[in-house]
Order: sequence, then structure tokens, then C-alpha cells
Amino acid sequence: MAQKPETIQRQHDLFHGLNKRGKALLEANRFEEALRTSYDARDLAEGHLRQDPENEHWRGFLCVSHDRIGTILFKQGLYEEALQVFRDCLALQERLEDRTPKTTVGQENIARSHGKIGATLIKLGRKDEGLKAQREAQAIREGLPEIHRESREWRDGYF
Repeated sequence: MAQKPETIQRQHDLFHGLNKRGKALLEANRFEEALRTSYDARDLAEGHLRQDPENEHWRGFLCVSHDRIGTILFKQGLYEEALQVFRDCLALQERLEDRTPKTTVGQENIARSHGKIGATLIKLGRKDEGLKAQREAQAIREGLPEIHRESREWRDGYF
């Protein structure tokens, strides 16, 4: 049964509110609260995808949630868990890019995931694998327009 447009908009707004709250909590180093909030956002996106598995909009939201959760786990030193979440995020992003026209934003997101996977592998002592992932991120970023290579993330890294 299809949801009413106002219900869908309300869920969309709720997701963005949870995502913004999770980001603020992360920036305040309130990791447990940030993680709970980010899991709530992820669960909301997954719920929509159970109803509509082909919805690329909510699949993109799920990627955002995975990225945030992985970052929180990384900052907590939970590198194995973060690695799995970052890999899940990358798989979702690659699927989105395969199903839709390639975009600069999509390629930036894929590069970011490779970079985070690389950083996490290095933290786990798997330096060769980490450097390979970092090279993959670099190769993607070098293919982006110049304006995108001047972003803060390009200069400062992803964490």
C-alpha cells in the first residue's frame, strides 16, 4: 500500500533531522548518542527500502547513514566494525552509480568510502590493503573536475 505524499515528506524530514542530530552529536564527541541517532536514521531508511527496494532516493539516505555510523565507530576505535560498515556503504554507492548516470557527487562519495576503508585498514595494521584503497580513492578524485578537488575533504582527509 502506497504511503500518502505528506507521510513520505514527514519521514524524509525525520531522516534529515536524525542525520543532522547525529552529526552534531558526533562533532560534540558524544559518540554513544550519535551512534543511537544514526542507527535510528539507518533503520528509517531500511524500513522504506523494505517497502520499496528499488527506491534510489532512500538507498542514498542509507549510504549517508552507513557513512555516519562507520565514522562514529572509527572514532571510537572500533575499526573492524567500522570497516564492515564502510564496505557496506561502498557497495551501496557503487550500486547507485551502476543504476543511474555517473555523477560527480556519486564519484566523490565512492572516493570518500575508499579513503575511509583505507584509513581503517591502516589502523588495523593492514597497511598494504589500506594503501591500495587510498590509491583507489586518489585515482577517482583525480578524475573529478578541479573545483571538486579543492574541497576541504580533498585537502584535509575524511575524518
